[in-house]
Parts: sequence; C-alpha cells; structure tokens
Amino acid sequence: MPLEWRSTDASAPPFAPGGIVVSSFPSAGLAATVAGHYIVKTLKLPRIGVFDGTDSQPIAVVQNGQVHPPIRVYGRPDLAVVLSELPVPPDLAFPLAQAILTGAEQRKARLVIGLEGVMPHPSEAPGAPTDPPAPNDETVWATCAREEAGLSAELKRANARRLEDGVIGGLSGGLLIEGITRPTPVAVLLVSASTGAEGFPDHRAGAALIETLDRMLPELKIDTGPLRTQAEVIEKALRAAMKARARSVPEAPPEQGQPTIYG
Repeated sequence: MPLEWRSTDASAPPFAPGGIVVSSFPSAGLAATVAGHYIVKTLKLPRIGVFDGTDSQPIAVVQNGQVHPPIRVYGRPDLAVVLSELPVPPDLAFPLAQAILTGAEQRKARLVIGLEGVMPHPSEAPGAPTDPPAPNDETVWATCAREEAGLSAELKRANARRLEDGVIGGLSGGLLIEGITRPTPVAVLLVSASTGAEGFPDHRAGAALIETLDRMLPELKIDTGPLRTQAEVIEKALRAAMKARARSVPEAPPEQGQPTIYG
C-alpha cells in the first residue's frame, strides 16, 4: 500500500475545508524543523494524523513518553502541519509529496506550503579565519508550482521575494513538480540557513519562515520572540566557546625545512 495520510484522533477538531497544509522536514540549518515544531508547540496543536503504508519507515519517535511514527500531522480546523525530525530518503520524497497533496485535496485544503532551509553562499575565502556566523538578512524567498495571481499577491504582501532561478530538491521539489498538475495550489518558502561550526539549528532562519507565514495567515498570531532569544543565547555561547578555543590552541611550530628568524 502506498503512503497515505490517515486521520488518527477522532476527538480532535477535524481539518476544515479551506485550511492550510504546511510541510516541515529537515533541511539546511534545520530551519524548517525548528519552524514546524515551534508552530506545533506555540499553538498547542494535537496530533491529528499520520502517514503510513508499505513505503513508510519502520522507525518510532518517542516524545514525552508518547510513541509517534516518523511522519505525522498536527493541526486544528484551519491548519495542518506535516512534520518529521528525520530526513526523507530520496526514493520516498516523491511518493510522500504525492501523499501530502492527495490528503490535502481530500480534505479540501486551499493551499499547501513547503518550508525549506537552503545553504547560504560562502562569505569568506577558503581557509580564512571565521567567527560564529553573523545573522543573515533573513530574506525569505518563494516559488509556486504554477502561476496563481491570488497566491502571488499573498506572498508579495507577506514580503516573500519571488525566486527567479534555482534548484529545489527533496520533498519540496516533489511538492512543486506534483503541484503543477494538481488542483490545490502549492508554494515553497525558502530561507538561507546555517548550522555553523558547532552544528546548532538556525533559530533565526526558523523565525523568519514563521513570520512570513504569520503575515500570510494573520490568524496564526505566533510570537517568535522566544525563538529569537534562543538564537541569541546560542550565538553568545558559540562566541565564548570559540574565544576560549583560540586562547587554548598553541601556536603551530614552523614547518621543517623552512628558515626562521632563529636559524
């Protein structure tokens, strides 16, 4: 059986026609994952569905003592968030994109939005010393599966810049390709994100994605202040760690065979 969006919680309010479906899966800087989890936590969204089938991964995720499948859906009548902490295997990306769009169509969603973090362009020459990465300009880019005048205007009002050229792979790429011929409009929001040298998630990039969604969907009303505070805490810790490391690393001795001022 192929992957299928299956509702699981009969006690939760059903997803209503005209709602929004948001997909949040790991990508650069874990920006989309940060955004998805923050939305679920802030809005206190219950789990309302799962994706299962013979193509699903045999992995259990345990959170707060509760067992979840790796790909699950949280939501309320006007919003569904499809998320996973695990990257989507390449051979599963397109079937999952098809399953998300089929589930959205069955539930008469008005829009599917993919969240995506992308690697920033290098700002330093190779080998140059670096500090913890400076905050990027937090520009959020957007692209749609096909031209939709109303959706384009909605993205413009949300200050999402139109992506003119680029390559988008994985689940978001699958959503866009499959969305070309599907009745439900599909858009992807992209933000430059980095994990830095220590591998920390990019909370600022996650906040930028949420704030763009918030401008598109004023009913969300999500305060990203705590998320940005977390970003500042991480950056301060990084700077302190890198300064301490610089003080503790001894100066490298000169290479053998090279003349020095000491002969």
